[in-house]
Amino acid sequence: MSLKIYLLTGLIALVTAGVSAFIDYKIALGILLATLFSLINLFLLSSTMKAAMSGKQAAVSLLMLGNILRYVLLVLCMFIAYKLPQYFSLIGVAIGMTLFLGALLIDAVNRRKG
Repeated sequence: MSLKIYLLTGLIALVTAGVSAFIDYKIALGILLATLFSLINLFLLSSTMKAAMSGKQAAVSLLMLGNILRYVLLVLCMFIAYKLPQYFSLIGVAIGMTLFLGALLIDAVNRRKG
Protein backbone atom coordinates (compact mmCIF):
# COMPACT_ATOMS: atom_id res chain seq x y z
CA MET A 1 0.00 0.00 0.00
CA SER A 2 1.16 3.46 -0.71
CA LEU A 3 1.74 6.20 1.79
CA LYS A 4 -1.14 8.07 0.18
CA ILE A 5 -3.68 5.61 1.59
CA TYR A 6 -2.31 5.95 5.11
CA LEU A 7 -2.38 9.73 4.89
CA LEU A 8 -5.86 9.73 3.40
CA THR A 9 -7.11 7.45 6.18
CA GLY A 10 -5.59 9.72 8.80
CA LEU A 11 -7.14 12.78 7.19
CA ILE A 12 -10.57 11.15 7.03
CA ALA A 13 -10.21 10.12 10.69
CA LEU A 14 -9.26 13.62 11.79
CA VAL A 15 -12.16 15.21 9.95
CA THR A 16 -14.64 12.62 11.22
CA ALA A 17 -13.32 12.90 14.78
CA GLY A 18 -13.42 16.68 14.58
CA VAL A 19 -17.03 16.69 13.47
CA SER A 20 -18.07 14.09 16.04
CA ALA A 21 -16.28 15.99 18.82
CA PHE A 22 -19.14 18.49 18.69
CA ILE A 23 -21.56 15.64 19.43
CA ASP A 24 -19.56 13.66 22.00
CA TYR A 25 -15.84 13.62 22.70
CA LYS A 26 -15.98 9.88 23.52
CA ILE A 27 -16.97 9.10 19.96
CA ALA A 28 -14.11 11.22 18.64
CA LEU A 29 -11.59 9.47 20.88
CA GLY A 30 -13.02 6.10 19.83
CA ILE A 31 -12.58 7.03 16.18
CA LEU A 32 -8.97 8.05 16.73
CA LEU A 33 -8.18 4.89 18.73
CA ALA A 34 -9.74 2.61 16.13
CA THR A 35 -8.07 4.46 13.26
CA LEU A 36 -4.70 3.87 14.88
CA PHE A 37 -5.44 0.17 15.16
CA SER A 38 -6.89 0.01 11.63
CA LEU A 39 -3.75 1.63 10.17
CA ILE A 40 -1.66 -1.05 11.88
CA ASN A 41 -4.15 -3.57 10.53
CA LEU A 42 -3.80 -2.15 7.02
CA PHE A 43 -0.01 -2.34 7.26
CA LEU A 44 -0.20 -6.00 8.33
CA LEU A 45 -2.58 -6.76 5.48
CA SER A 46 -0.28 -5.09 2.99
CA SER A 47 2.84 -6.88 4.21
CA THR A 48 1.19 -10.30 4.31
CA MET A 49 -0.23 -9.84 0.82
CA LYS A 50 3.21 -8.91 -0.51
CA ALA A 51 4.64 -12.04 1.10
CA ALA A 52 1.84 -14.18 -0.33
CA MET A 53 2.40 -12.80 -3.81
CA SER A 54 6.07 -13.73 -3.65
CA GLY A 55 5.09 -17.38 -3.99
CA LYS A 56 7.22 -18.79 -1.21
CA GLN A 57 6.07 -21.78 0.82
CA ALA A 58 6.42 -19.91 4.11
CA ALA A 59 4.01 -17.28 2.82
CA VAL A 60 1.01 -19.47 3.65
CA SER A 61 1.89 -19.65 7.32
CA LEU A 62 2.75 -15.94 7.34
CA LEU A 63 -0.62 -15.17 5.78
CA MET A 64 -2.43 -17.20 8.43
CA LEU A 65 -0.42 -15.59 11.23
CA GLY A 66 -1.14 -12.14 9.79
CA ASN A 67 -4.87 -12.86 9.70
CA ILE A 68 -4.86 -14.06 13.30
CA LEU A 69 -2.88 -10.99 14.38
CA ARG A 70 -5.31 -8.69 12.59
CA TYR A 71 -8.25 -10.21 14.45
CA VAL A 72 -6.36 -9.97 17.74
CA LEU A 73 -5.80 -6.26 17.07
CA LEU A 74 -9.51 -5.79 16.40
CA VAL A 75 -10.48 -7.55 19.62
CA LEU A 76 -7.83 -5.62 21.56
CA CYS A 77 -9.18 -2.31 20.30
CA MET A 78 -12.74 -3.29 21.21
CA PHE A 79 -11.56 -4.52 24.61
CA ILE A 80 -9.85 -1.21 25.36
CA ALA A 81 -13.00 0.69 24.43
CA TYR A 82 -15.14 -1.69 26.48
CA LYS A 83 -12.96 -1.40 29.58
CA LEU A 84 -12.58 2.39 29.38
CA PRO A 85 -16.09 3.65 28.55
CA GLN A 86 -15.35 6.99 30.20
CA TYR A 87 -12.85 7.73 27.41
CA PHE A 88 -13.88 5.71 24.33
CA SER A 89 -17.21 4.94 22.71
CA LEU A 90 -17.82 1.61 20.99
CA ILE A 91 -19.73 3.46 18.28
CA GLY A 92 -16.64 5.55 17.56
CA VAL A 93 -14.49 2.43 17.49
CA ALA A 94 -16.82 0.82 14.96
CA ILE A 95 -16.69 3.94 12.79
CA GLY A 96 -12.91 4.20 13.08
CA MET A 97 -12.36 0.57 12.12
CA THR A 98 -14.12 1.13 8.80
CA LEU A 99 -12.53 4.44 7.80
CA PHE A 100 -9.63 2.80 6.00
CA LEU A 101 -12.14 1.12 3.68
CA GLY A 102 -13.29 4.57 2.59
CA ALA A 103 -9.69 5.54 1.87
CA LEU A 104 -9.22 2.36 -0.17
CA LEU A 105 -12.36 3.11 -2.19
CA ILE A 106 -11.25 6.68 -2.86
CA ASP A 107 -7.83 5.43 -3.97
CA ALA A 108 -9.40 2.79 -6.22
CA VAL A 109 -11.64 5.37 -7.92
CA ASN A 110 -8.70 7.72 -8.45
CA ARG A 111 -6.60 4.93 -9.99
CA ARG A 112 -9.42 3.97 -12.32
CA LYS A 113 -9.81 7.54 -13.58
CA GLY A 114 -6.24 8.08 -14.48
